[in-house]
Amino acid sequence: MAKEIPKILKGFRDYLPQQQLARKKVITKISEVFERFGFSPLDTPALEYYELLGGKYGEEGEQLMYKFEDQGGRKVALRYDLTVPLARVFATYPDLPKPFKRYQIANVWRADKPQKGRYRELIQCDVDIIGTDSIIADAEVIAAMAAAYKTLEVGTFLVKFNDRKLVDSVLTKLKVSKEDIVSFMRTVDKLDKIGERKVQETLLQQGFEKDILSKYSKLMDDSSKKYVEEMQNLLSGLGVEQMMFDKYLMRGLDYYTGVVFEFVLLEKPEFGSVGGGGRYDNLIEQTTGMATPAVGGSIGLDRLLAALEELDVISPQTAAEVIVFNLDKNLTPEYLNILTNLRNAGLDAEFYYEPAKLDKQFKYAEAKNTQVAVIMGSNEAKKRKVNLKNLKEKQQITVDLDDLITEVKSMLW
Repeated sequence: MAKEIPKILKGFRDYLPQQQLARKKVITKISEVFERFGFSPLDTPALEYYELLGGKYGEEGEQLMYKFEDQGGRKVALRYDLTVPLARVFATYPDLPKPFKRYQIANVWRADKPQKGRYRELIQCDVDIIGTDSIIADAEVIAAMAAAYKTLEVGTFLVKFNDRKLVDSVLTKLKVSKEDIVSFMRTVDKLDKIGERKVQETLLQQGFEKDILSKYSKLMDDSSKKYVEEMQNLLSGLGVEQMMFDKYLMRGLDYYTGVVFEFVLLEKPEFGSVGGGGRYDNLIEQTTGMATPAVGGSIGLDRLLAALEELDVISPQTAAEVIVFNLDKNLTPEYLNILTNLRNAGLDAEFYYEPAKLDKQFKYAEAKNTQVAVIMGSNEAKKRKVNLKNLKEKQQITVDLDDLITEVKSMLW
């Protein structure tokens, strides 16, 4: 009796070769952009003390965090994001250059309800600047993420931004208490998801006056003009093209203190935010006791990849561009010599290990999206020639063995 194959946990995924190759390609492009903006790479452990992570993400984050006791009875948690661990790093290594600019691309875990483009294990691509309260740093984090989206050719995207200080100031003028400001922001942040009517009903249930939303809107319009003009000028100067001030954008995490922002794909709005972030000037102080300004943002790779697949931006990937067919066991030395020459020329190449019929080898190559097949039988070997077949365009040519590398490169590039 055959064993039942174990199932994968709900909200988690396997990444088969073509998917993983696509992810690797996207990650490489994002890394290159971040480094071009002067951000250096960093990595941190997947597991942290719960004491570090607890209480940093609000009620919802606390519920979604994977936390447990380890074998030593210590309370630990899988990292919920990459920002709080960064605060620990900054506290642990006080001699880091300031401002400290880092990027990190790594897994985080959230016991969220799985849905389209959202999983319980996900990859975030973070950029952060620690040690300056300059608004230019706010704009540069946004600009670095915008440049990454542009490099990935995601189509038209929009960055929406707001400022928590402005929100606090406006609500304070409206005589909203500090405790109620948090409730107001969490409710209004759901405006895109549940609509204005539902938001107003919720605010009434929470004890806010009936016209609080309209009062907030009017006063925010009057109070934000100078800030909006400055931020838009900075973003334009840094190459950001599509931007919008969104007075209802709050972002859910409790640790934001200044600018907050989100990116949306205009051609795939149903995916919601594919990246965002903000300023968190108090977070590091909670960890170190030292007041340290900081700002950062994160690209949600999994949701972005799901959108890119629907936009047909990601083409089928392969680990090897070229395959050397195996038609004759006696020609193995010649095949391996060709294979090694291809690899030494910087080409990704593989060999079909056992002699087999051509149709079987073609099916294997096409299943892996290989672009060029090198075919040499005994007759070609005697004449020092090979057949090259472009598997995408279904065209085949015969070339001298000495010209193999040049001809293969011309097919690929």
